[in-house]
Amino acid sequence: MNKEHNIDNKKIRIGYSTITIKKQAHQFRKDNMADTYGQFTARENKIEIQPDLSDVDEANTLLHEILHASVWVTSLCQSGQPLSQSVDEELVVNSLSNNLIQVFIDNKWLLPYLKSKLNNE
Repeated sequence: MNKEHNIDNKKIRIGYSTITIKKQAHQFRKDNMADTYGQFTARENKIEIQPDLSDVDEANTLLHEILHASVWVTSLCQSGQPLSQSVDEELVVNSLSNNLIQVFIDNKWLLPYLKSKLNNE
C-alpha cells in the first residue's frame, strides 16, 4: 500500500486541534463502536476507523469523523447551538458526509481541481 494512502497514525489539523487518525478494530468493551465504522473522541484528539473497510467506506467514515470533529471544534454541539442534540448532529454529519462522498465519486475532476486551487497552481 502506498504510504500516502495509509491513514493509520496520520495527523490532521481541524481548527486548533491536532487529531490522530488510528485504525482500530472492534473492541467490544467499547460498546459505543459496536455498530459504527469509526468515532471521534474529543478528549483524546483521536479519530478511530475500523480496519478492513472498503475504500469508499473508509473514505466516507474518515470524512464523517472529520465533520464530527469540526462540529466539536466550532462549538456547534454546545448547549443552545444548532447541533446540541446528538441525534441532530449525527443526522447532519451523516447526510453531509454521504452526499459529499457521492459528489466526489461522480465528479472525479473536483478534488484535483480544489487541490490545485489551494496550492495556487
